[in-house]
Amino acid sequence: MLEPLGLNRQEQDLYEELVSSRPVLATELADRSAALARLIELDLVTLVDTNPPRYVVLPPDTALDQLARRRERELADARRKMVELTVRFHGSTTRREPADLVEVLQGEQIAQSMSRLLLGARHEVCGWDAPPYRDDPNQVNQLEIDQLKRGVAFRVIYDRRGSMDRPGRLAALIQGIADGEQARVGDVPMKLIVTDAPMAFVPYDVHASRHQTALLIHDPVLVSGLAALFELYWRKAVPLATYDGGPSADRPTASERELLALLMSGFTDNEMAVHLGLGERTIRKHIDGMRHRLDADTRFQAGYQAVLRGWLGHRG
Repeated sequence: MLEPLGLNRQEQDLYEELVSSRPVLATELADRSAALARLIELDLVTLVDTNPPRYVVLPPDTALDQLARRRERELADARRKMVELTVRFHGSTTRREPADLVEVLQGEQIAQSMSRLLLGARHEVCGWDAPPYRDDPNQVNQLEIDQLKRGVAFRVIYDRRGSMDRPGRLAALIQGIADGEQARVGDVPMKLIVTDAPMAFVPYDVHASRHQTALLIHDPVLVSGLAALFELYWRKAVPLATYDGGPSADRPTASERELLALLMSGFTDNEMAVHLGLGERTIRKHIDGMRHRLDADTRFQAGYQAVLRGWLGHRG
């Protein structure tokens, strides 16, 4: 069972024996010196300076955990190297046939290539979030979080109708912003992902109810064009960001943050009511309460005061 950690059968057998035995002399393991040397190399066994010196097993809960973590880091490094080599393969100047510049993805290849796409980003990922979705749109994208922690920037424009009008979706988006994503809301025509690898993902049929076929683009010229198109939409989109504000007594409540995010996105009272599962009258009551708290006579003044108090801001 320890083969994934780098031990063969003989090394594992010796390790299991040493775990439940007293410290042993080197002479007692003379016929198993190769397996012993490997266990020492993996920091599972050490030599204790007794008289005579004896070999003891380090605490398995610590030693095996450290070994597992080391293997995880090595696997992550290997995966990144795989992506780097894939990018170099598709970007090679000797491979200029159309089939080498655009991959046609079908079925499960789409999800697999999405992971490859995100892992291949060096500094930034840009995208349009629009239906249809293969997975639950409220799910946390763990791969994005991991890349954000590594310093890869994410800028995403969420389609105002397709991405936002789902119960619970707003909370997921706000959590994404808290994790470091830069988010805006606007009207986007389709799903799009562009990275600085350079690579890009687009659906084959933008009007399909479910993406069965997509394109993974490696051609730097096409990717550059899609990146420029993204920037045009980014400048027109509305920042989706609410902040905790200043002193604790002056921070917006969770419901106020949701209302502000929807107001910034251009939702009407009726659309906000549907999204939050409330009546229009209740929505107006909450907005009036927020205006009163911000000492504002109009919604415009409330927005201005929210900016001054640090409840709203502009990122990116």
